[in-house]
Amino acid sequence: MKRNICGIVIGEASSVEEAKRLAETIKNCPNLVASGTSANKFYSVYIVPEEKKWWLKYPETNPKATGLEKARVYIVQNLLYPEKSVFRMPEEKTDLAPCGADCKTCQLREEYNCSGCPATTNHQE
Repeated sequence: MKRNICGIVIGEASSVEEAKRLAETIKNCPNLVASGTSANKFYSVYIVPEEKKWWLKYPETNPKATGLEKARVYIVQNLLYPEKSVFRMPEEKTDLAPCGADCKTCQLREEYNCSGCPATTNHQE
């Protein structure tokens, strides 16, 4: 059975409005557990398969690419609960990810051998 890990992202946006916009953008991510803002700080919690650790760390290593000024990511390696993650999948898959990313042309697909967002028609298992 694949192991899941949890990522807690704490990011700093350029403004209060930008933090709210980022939270709105990712609200339908199938990996998202919770998100919110305080002033220009953006907080989000994700559960992903262990092999997607790079995806969790990406905002920290490339904050500008994710719309943040800076970010810190905390990884929970030994996730005790929930034992199994239940992805919040949309009723119908679309070409674009819920966050607006186009997995078909995304550079991360090649760089990290990314299978794409599971909510898209471009996802490869």
